[in-house]
Amino acid sequence: MATLEEVYTALFSPRSGSDIFASAPLLPTDLFAFGAHLLERSGAYHHVAPDVNRARSSGFRELLVDDELRARAVRTGRIWRASKPRAGRRLPPPPSRVEVLWEELEQFRDEHVFEPLVETADAPEWWMICLELVMIADEACQDIGFDPGNKFARPIRSAYVAADLGSGKEFRRIQRAPFSLSTAAEDLVCVQAKSRTPSVGCTLRSLTHNLALLPPRGQVRARWVHPPFTRTPALDDDKLGLLLIPFPYRVDENAFVSVGEHPGGGWGWFTARPTWLPLNTDRQKRSSFVTFVQDLVDRAREKGQRVNGVVFPELSLNYTQFLGLARALARDNGIDFLIAGVTHDQDHRHGNFVAIAPFFLLGRERTGTISGWEQTVLVREKHHRWKLNRSQIETYSLGLDPARSWWEDLNILSRSLDVLVYRGSSTLTTLICEDLARVDPCQAVVRAIGPNLLIALLMDGPQIGSRWPARYATVLADDPGTSVLSLTSFGLMARQNDLGQWPQSCAIGLWKDEAAGIKVLELPREADAISLQIRSVAKSENTLDGRSDGGSSHRWEYESHTGVTLEPAARPDWVRTGIGR
Repeated sequence: MATLEEVYTALFSPRSGSDIFASAPLLPTDLFAFGAHLLERSGAYHHVAPDVNRARSSGFRELLVDDELRARAVRTGRIWRASKPRAGRRLPPPPSRVEVLWEELEQFRDEHVFEPLVETADAPEWWMICLELVMIADEACQDIGFDPGNKFARPIRSAYVAADLGSGKEFRRIQRAPFSLSTAAEDLVCVQAKSRTPSVGCTLRSLTHNLALLPPRGQVRARWVHPPFTRTPALDDDKLGLLLIPFPYRVDENAFVSVGEHPGGGWGWFTARPTWLPLNTDRQKRSSFVTFVQDLVDRAREKGQRVNGVVFPELSLNYTQFLGLARALARDNGIDFLIAGVTHDQDHRHGNFVAIAPFFLLGRERTGTISGWEQTVLVREKHHRWKLNRSQIETYSLGLDPARSWWEDLNILSRSLDVLVYRGSSTLTTLICEDLARVDPCQAVVRAIGPNLLIALLMDGPQIGSRWPARYATVLADDPGTSVLSLTSFGLMARQNDLGQWPQSCAIGLWKDEAAGIKVLELPREADAISLQIRSVAKSENTLDGRSDGGSSHRWEYESHTGVTLEPAARPDWVRTGIGR
């Protein structure tokens, strides 16, 4: 069984012969990595509770945090946050209270991190020392994910320089955003900023407002993407409008094809051929599709709807056509981002990806002539393969043998999650279909970081409260409090409707937040898209030890949705047929 010293040595690989307890870590994120890892590994975290007046003691071990301890941790964190480096140093020294606690921890350096304890045994003394250090580190890192000038993030996060805006060279650093804010070994633990503190449960993630302890990078990597340039906040930043386009509207029965079958006959590999898309060489159709989307944006605004983001479902576009559409939308300063599921990545690798064109990262530097923004486009792959069984094949009348189980033909080369800082104080991330349903590995990261808004892209049936997307959206809305939008294309739904064996449906989307509950987003008859309007509402959150964030958190709440319809003459003929080539 590992000791405290052995754990520290594994995390930070100190120089041979150095005394690791001679002085506390200079980075509060390193202190957090060590302390939080110990609390998790020992199981100490679930004994934490705020001290309140009780009729009698429980008689069992608890880590009770009283008002004095809580105030001391907050005060010490504030001192560390406000302190300045000494001459010639990049980081300030830890406050005296941190050094005192670190010195106290030294006497337990040879203690085992985990020891089986009888129910009536007292908590090991080092547990409370470790808890206070974690509380202080969390307070010291207030706004570390949102303040670009945070001194504790600077040693880890690459600096962005506006001088190379025209060439876009600096944007490449967005693709290399750090997967951890700590110098601890990333193949053991990672540390990232966080947005939401769960209001339910008794978990390690309930202990902090500002820092999240994440799994090793080999399991899944979380990239926290901060805008390299400043932006001027708008008066209506608490309002957000999303244009949801459920393309493809039809899916040909031959779009799902076998690419390999097991000789035993039990299963096979399938791929989805995007027959709903024109060929990349068909410039006329590609241009007409871009115009179609721009007309939808204009039509929504004519109806008084905000359009800040345009969202397409899973496998709706390929990367070439995504980029062509993004180039057109980049010239619209009212649009902050384009999100779509794509069938290929930047290197033309076939698969199932989500692409984000985050125009909002440009901040005040955004103009219609900037070309370097294309370096900001983020593409990541799906984490889990789609499995088609008899029920789905028959429900959607797909051209595959229903006697077999069919697995999506994907190479899963890496698992990562992009968390983008949006409008200064909010975070946005995406998932692809099965990734929303599978607990491992990305849900652990989503729950730890607590993004304010999660958009899940699907190629699925109706998005109604009784189906699986609603169940998993509810889990994330409860813990950590993330607002979830699931969006599917209409194509498979149309096939199901054509069979007439189930109730007709046009529910292309589903919204879930803590306050409004589930909202089914139905595409009105003849409509081409849905305009979803949401708003940001301030929220006060408390940690498991009783510390408040002072109302600095917020959640996105449902406001309204309405259909957006173009005149038939404004619609390219092929768009609605599912046959783009």
